[in-house]
Amino acid sequence: MKISLVKTPKPRQFGYKPRFYDAQKESDEKRRIEIEQNIKNPDRINLRREMQNKWGRKDALRSNSRKYAMVVYIVLLIIILYFFFL
Repeated sequence: MKISLVKTPKPRQFGYKPRFYDAQKESDEKRRIEIEQNIKNPDRINLRREMQNKWGRKDALRSNSRKYAMVVYIVLLIIILYFFFL
């Protein structure tokens, strides 16, 4: 029998919790929460969804315009360099 004055800590136990991702369940849960909020406050039924759709479109338009602007800048730079070195 071993006698010790210092108490040795027990090793940590392994706690494995499996996680599963179900996209359908997540979308159903999000939709359920949205419906519950709409029932509580009927004045804002589609306001949030409309705002998200409008903002999403603006972001897409903004990113497309940035792409086109970059192409125009590169073409202008190439033209300037072409005339500068000739």
